[in-house]
Amino acid sequence: MKVSVNILFVFLLTSLIVISSFTQPATTEIPKTIIGKDGAEMVLIPAGDFQMGIDAKEIPELFQWLKKLYPDSDINDSWFLYEAPRHTVYLDAFYMDKYAVTNEQYRKFVQATGHREPQGVALLSVDGDDYKLRPDFKPWSDNKYNGDKQPVVCVSYEDAKAYAEWAGKRLPTEAEWEKAARGGLVEKRYPWGNDWSPPAKTGNFADKAFKKIFPKAFSITGYDDGYVYPAPVGSFKPNGYGLYDMTGNVWEWCADWFGRGYYRRSSKENPKGPDFGNLRVLRGGSWYYGDAFKLRVSYRYRNLPMRSNDSIGFRCVQD
Repeated sequence: MKVSVNILFVFLLTSLIVISSFTQPATTEIPKTIIGKDGAEMVLIPAGDFQMGIDAKEIPELFQWLKKLYPDSDINDSWFLYEAPRHTVYLDAFYMDKYAVTNEQYRKFVQATGHREPQGVALLSVDGDDYKLRPDFKPWSDNKYNGDKQPVVCVSYEDAKAYAEWAGKRLPTEAEWEKAARGGLVEKRYPWGNDWSPPAKTGNFADKAFKKIFPKAFSITGYDDGYVYPAPVGSFKPNGYGLYDMTGNVWEWCADWFGRGYYRRSSKENPKGPDFGNLRVLRGGSWYYGDAFKLRVSYRYRNLPMRSNDSIGFRCVQD
């Protein structure tokens, strides 16, 4: 009798294991890319730690490096203090738009919602550090800016936020933007490494083509990307995560308020910036910047959230 009971128990246990093997769901791998509600391709940025900002010990070296590049510039080491200290940040995985939001995508948003068309100020002339701007500029009325695949410009922070919400997305935090821009590189100045000038066809910066139209502007000696104004998205090489134009082309709005000393009190996990402020963070440089300082991946720019001009665009992220 005992033998029969044991055999029956073994039979039942084996049956349960077999049935279980058929009913267990297969492990689902997180897709590397997805298509957002707005039709934009998005790239997975994996969860994990990264090193954000710069080490204060590097500042004297960076200062000397820039003075050597630009001996006539009024450079001081306080320029770097907003980027220190370097600190470890953990981020959950997220998806980021492979490209900046284009005119074509933004037009669909405007048509669907009745949101205002892009409008802001545009660059008229440059004389050294003196930038003359044209107010009330409408980029969709200018063929230098209104191509379907060009990034939308003259969008304020609120415009960008409204688009992101319409698309079921959000603007990236400053930490998400910097991790994504680094493309997996550790403690490098640029998405391509530490070399200056940029390698050929790295991005759309103030270059030879730009200098022809703005002869008194500062530009990168010997570099020619072929574009004066915003380039169609995806015109240059992607970074290590497969993202395009993370440096140059257009500044990109981030979700955070700007805080000068925020890095000293930033939370280690998924930081979202200060709770309040006057200025919002912008990252990445643009088509009319060509200096080694502002194109670094750790550089923190900022502006009033209602401001919009022909060098400012954005891209979105999704959890």
